[in-house]
Amino acid sequence: MVTLITTILIFFKIFYWLIIIDIILSWISLISPNIRPKFLADLIDPIYSVIKKYIPTTIWGLDFTPIIILLVISFIIHNISNITI
Repeated sequence: MVTLITTILIFFKIFYWLIIIDIILSWISLISPNIRPKFLADLIDPIYSVIKKYIPTTIWGLDFTPIIILLVISFIIHNISNITI
């Protein structure tokens, strides 16, 4: 059971950092051409589209989808970390 919980935590933490890397690359792409790797887009865009389908996340040209996902992942990590066996 501990191995399963640890594996789930590692998965969510990696996904958390991939979203942060995607945010940073989107800021850099404002200066230079699109430098977002295809594998990153393939991993993250389906999650973005699910959130955007149910919640309008763009306000004044700013996309808040990554922030919503980061908050959800942080909530999940916090709750899974508090599971006692």
